Amino acid sequence: MPTLSLKSLIGPRSDCRPALAALVNIIGGEISIVDSAGNPLLGAISSEHPIGHTRVPVQFEDATLGFVVGPSEPAAAIAMLVQHFASRQSESRALAAEVLHLYREVHLIEQLSEQLAALLNSEAVGQSALEQAQRLIPATHGSVLLMGKDYGILYRAASFGDSCGDFADDSGPLGPASRFAASALERGIGEIVNNCASDSRALESECTLKALMCAPLRTGLRTVGVIALASSTAGSSYSTPDLKLLNTIALQTAAAIENSMLCAEMVESARERAAFAAELQAASTVQQLLLQSASRPTPGFQVDSVYLPASEVGGDFFFVSPAPDGSLPAIVGDVSGKGLPAAMRVAMILGALRRETSHNPGNILSGLNNALIAHGQLGFTTACCIRISLSGEYAIANAGHISPYISGREVNTPPALPLGLVADQTYDLVHGQLAASERLVLLSDGVPEARADSGELYGFERLPSLTLMSARDIAETAQRFGQEDDITVLTLAIAKN
Repeated sequence: MPTLSLKSLIGPRSDCRPALAALVNIIGGEISIVDSAGNPLLGAISSEHPIGHTRVPVQFEDATLGFVVGPSEPAAAIAMLVQHFASRQSESRALAAEVLHLYREVHLIEQLSEQLAALLNSEAVGQSALEQAQRLIPATHGSVLLMGKDYGILYRAASFGDSCGDFADDSGPLGPASRFAASALERGIGEIVNNCASDSRALESECTLKALMCAPLRTGLRTVGVIALASSTAGSSYSTPDLKLLNTIALQTAAAIENSMLCAEMVESARERAAFAAELQAASTVQQLLLQSASRPTPGFQVDSVYLPASEVGGDFFFVSPAPDGSLPAIVGDVSGKGLPAAMRVAMILGALRRETSHNPGNILSGLNNALIAHGQLGFTTACCIRISLSGEYAIANAGHISPYISGREVNTPPALPLGLVADQTYDLVHGQLAASERLVLLSDGVPEARADSGELYGFERLPSLTLMSARDIAETAQRFGQEDDITVLTLAIAKN
């Protein structure tokens, strides 16, 4: 972050300058502000030194930015005001840096997921992850070390950087013999080591490294390996944000490696049971299951959706994808928790929905439930899934979510547990007929749980009349009332000819 200076704080383009100039003018022009070298920044500097004038320092974070020159009491007051402006400017810069860092992580999750989803080879996954990491974090060395089939020996799946002279084997830097990697595996958490030579765990080949980071590759309760970065550049060091970013990369890499290992096992099994042509077909099938498919248009239906997250990343989701028979399955849901963990669970759910082959709402929810439990996801997820045919017939399954509305009427659905709590749950269907003039509304709890400044909840009693509005009007009404959670609204109707 650039160093804060008095010149940038009260310069001609500063928001603070007009207020300070007006204040100096009210005092009578006897006040001037100078930088630490005595250069004038605001107000005139008298060549004389009138009696009673003092130089009051403007201090911020143990540094003197400059001085306010003038009568002691007004000068002290203005110095305090300038120090307040400096504190506010510093906070603004820190907040901007944090927002940028958060955007960087979210963008990384999306970009890395897309890159790794199509890879079925662990070595290719590791190399792709290292390339992404090297673009974001300065490093001269990097390795992805994976557990062998015996779960006791690490092997180098991918790497970059020189081998440090004579150490080209596994004893080289960040290799399978690295005690830093072994420590990350054993403890199950990431670690930063600055000045590696002073650490007793450093191998001889790692003593030239100035800074090092390791993060475990974890999928649920299973650790499949370690990703490590290091720099031999003089003066290098890593920080907590760097480790946080590497942990984000490790999460995505571990999931992709687990998928690639599953694919390899399935292909190997197919190779043992069938001829070469059958093996190729099995590999192609597995790859199709792993690749994400894009959402398609919805012919025959009028679909409107609005998503208003409460913060930078949200925990609501919706998904609409026409079935081959022309019917339209759709789902709206909400994961528990906030921030990046919730956003990552949403990404996993959307990936599972893209791979789902059933169009039965009950089966879709059951599949999502088992997928969440299999991935070791913490918390729970509510969801309501519907399938509408072109004739208007619909079937609804609900997993602890807000019931849908049809033209202002709530559709009663059987009580059921949310997703991710108990394995092998089944979800009953509610059947009905949607008239050509009617519209079905799915929404998240961010609508009824909107809260005004007075503390009043928007509540469920207002939903019948609210759901007669368009999706945009529903969402914006709840937002204006007082948004506290993500707001998602999805409306579906039979398209008019």
